[in-house]
Amino acid sequence: MMTNEQVLQKMEEDFLLRGSAENTKESYLTAQRLFSEFAGKERLVDLNQDDLRAYLLNMHYEGKLQGTSINAYNAGCKFLLKVVLNLDIDDDQVPNVRARHKLPVHFRVEQLVQFFTYFNDIKDFAFFLTLYGTGMRISELGRMKYTDIDTDEVSGLRFLMIPNAKRNKERKVILPEACYHALQLYWWVYRPETPEIWMFPAKRKLGSMKCNVSSYDFKTCLNRSGLSSEFHPHSLRHSHSCHTIQNDLNSILKLKYTLGHSSLQSTEKYLNLSMIDTTNTKHPSEICEILWEEYKARHVVEKTF
Repeated sequence: MMTNEQVLQKMEEDFLLRGSAENTKESYLTAQRLFSEFAGKERLVDLNQDDLRAYLLNMHYEGKLQGTSINAYNAGCKFLLKVVLNLDIDDDQVPNVRARHKLPVHFRVEQLVQFFTYFNDIKDFAFFLTLYGTGMRISELGRMKYTDIDTDEVSGLRFLMIPNAKRNKERKVILPEACYHALQLYWWVYRPETPEIWMFPAKRKLGSMKCNVSSYDFKTCLNRSGLSSEFHPHSLRHSHSCHTIQNDLNSILKLKYTLGHSSLQSTEKYLNLSMIDTTNTKHPSEICEILWEEYKARHVVEKTF
């Protein structure tokens, strides 16, 4: 019978065999830890389907998590039971929650301008401007390395390579000039020491900045701006998508690639949302330029980076 150390070692081996992404590994390990703590069993090999059912029911009773979050924990726990421990699990007894599809929350342009007015630290400004300007996921930008920036010699366009995106897909997105200059200014001001060449390294240890750190900075700025608390960092990705379509209805296929969606259906949800507000005709790169110019004016940034 395997010890806890052997179970965790096998879990790492199963991750390796499947080529699991770092985010997936972190999510599944967190699910395993919380699941075992809830079940109150010292040995991981003693966990079973009944324990998982009780754990899922408890999350529903507490009412703190949405269905998508509960499904994420369920996936991590099932990986432990079905793959690592090789147990026969009846999925009908521990089902996923039927997802409730809500409209994505996005900033209108005037709200975006109001929000960015309250960013004073160039690190926060550059991070969230790039998040909006590229449409990246926050986890993707958090793992950005400064060597990921590339310039096309023919067109002069700057690109940002995303080597380990969701489902281990590699893709390249356009990096607006305003974002590039904001990142330059941030790097010049902070000069972060990062042997792993992270653009946004963690403060106290090796590795890149964690999502919870940037999310805290986002909420702090949101509170200062007086905007609705319904906005979250992912709203910047939604905003990039809506503003792109508002600027050009025919850009949906290009947007699908930019966002890294597997299915066009995932991108099409922005079509109806974009038509609710037809006042914007500016592309996200143009809006980034406006935000960057306003930041430079507020902070008397004389040098052009």
